[in-house]
Amino acid sequence: MKSVFVILFLTLCTPLASGQNTENRQLEFDSIDLKIIEQAHAVLSDASDWHKQDDRKCDDDIRNESYSLFCALYKGSIDVAGDYIHRRPAMQVVRFTLEKYEDGRVVNHRLMDWNNHPDTTFEEIKTVFRESIEEVKRRLE
Repeated sequence: MKSVFVILFLTLCTPLASGQNTENRQLEFDSIDLKIIEQAHAVLSDASDWHKQDDRKCDDDIRNESYSLFCALYKGSIDVAGDYIHRRPAMQVVRFTLEKYEDGRVVNHRLMDWNNHPDTTFEEIKTVFRESIEEVKRRLE
């Protein structure tokens, strides 16, 4: 009986059962990941290029050449890799990097919520890109 309790307890306390974040943080990068982030960083070269009201639908961002953080990464993925993969290491490292600056700004979707939050600044967006690029470069060495 005691072992059944232990198994039940451990099962209920695992990240999957408790709803905790279970994302793989052991990212394996390639040169394409670096190029995607660099392209997204270039797409958002100026504050006037930043779309502060992300809806995670990027066709209008691309058409208007005004990009949210998510849509800049989406466009970078399309431009560099020819497709978009939601959990690609390039996307994940940006998500993980912005967690340092999250400060209660994220409810459901990290990239969208953080981009849209009134406290998020364009300089913070650029900082997250720069730090993500440096992390990928460091890991590729």
